[in-house]
Amino acid sequence: MKKLIVLVVLCLFICGLTKVTIAGDIYGYVYDTNDKAIPGVEISTKDNHNVYSKETSGSGLYYLSLKVGAYTIKYKKEGYQTQMNDISLLKNEKKCLEMVVMVANPIPAD
Repeated sequence: MKKLIVLVVLCLFICGLTKVTIAGDIYGYVYDTNDKAIPGVEISTKDNHNVYSKETSGSGLYYLSLKVGAYTIKYKKEGYQTQMNDISLLKNEKKCLEMVVMVANPIPAD
């Protein structure tokens, strides 16, 4: 019985600690140069221990929860030039990264 109680307390501590390490959120929209939303853009970044990644919705919206720190956010989709955005995030901060405009890769001439 004591082992079960210790296990439950340990699990609750770990769950609580995990929740505390998430500092805040970034969000925004990704569009093309014709002001059309781009679905399926991979939004990614990493810190010393984790890789964070999401895809934009059909409306071009993305939302990503991160820890406190500085990040380089990468926006990547086949057929478009990759974009990068440097940000820093404070505890409990919700940061709108405005609208990211991705430029289509030129079609190579034959």
